[in-house]
Amino acid sequence: MDLHDPTLIMGLHGVFHRHPWIDRVLAENDLEDEDAFSLAVARAEAYGWSSTHLGRGPLNGCRWGHNDAGEDWTEDNRVRQLAWLQVAVEEQLHGQRLPLLPVATVLSDVLHHRGTYTLTGLHTVAPLQLSADDSLAYLSQAADWVAAAGPGPAADCIITIAARESAGLLNRAQDVNVLILERSYGRLTIHPGRTAVPTSGLASSLVGEVQTEGMHNTALIHCSLPDWSLDTAIWAAEVTAAAVRDTGAREPVLLTISQNGDGPGQDV
Repeated sequence: MDLHDPTLIMGLHGVFHRHPWIDRVLAENDLEDEDAFSLAVARAEAYGWSSTHLGRGPLNGCRWGHNDAGEDWTEDNRVRQLAWLQVAVEEQLHGQRLPLLPVATVLSDVLHHRGTYTLTGLHTVAPLQLSADDSLAYLSQAADWVAAAGPGPAADCIITIAARESAGLLNRAQDVNVLILERSYGRLTIHPGRTAVPTSGLASSLVGEVQTEGMHNTALIHCSLPDWSLDTAIWAAEVTAAAVRDTGAREPVLLTISQNGDGPGQDV
């Protein structure tokens, strides 16, 4: 167990549908061997967030180094872990936030390259010890972005937090709730009196078993977001990560955001 592990893992969950023409195009261009890893590497390179070009030296401003990636593009209308990415977050970029949105963007681009998908949830192992000290200005701007992210109605969601005992989150759920409300600037609502319906928004097995060994659930938060989309789900993850860090946690934690109950999700 390494409390300073810079590994960030993210998985997007939902239902996937391949483009009806994709197999023909891949065959015509000799691209049948492309997978989530090769596509994620190419997309991160295009954004300038990471690189695997070993001959040119380190990439200035590199946000992460690639570790692994995978996919489950089975088309059976069941919720699956559609695409996931494991990276080593750059430890020397002072003032940078954890690259949750960039990693999610790469994963979403990978899925869009092969088909369409209905997002039902996401999970991330977030190395909070590498997050920025002051994210309030960004979170304020992000809250305004989320406020106009979609037409609604408000999306009923579940946030869970898992951590090791050393994170100091035991019996701190109420403190985390208060900080989430503060850092969401009124765009997220918590419903403490409601019963959380077991969610079908996440696949049964989450990538990251090694990194989450010894973690236990410390909070289950029933909430609503202005709309359900990748933008709002990632924003909720960023708000939650900031809140957990501001309780004093300085080590990796596992966060999940998913739709509550059997909602239809949203095609993206």
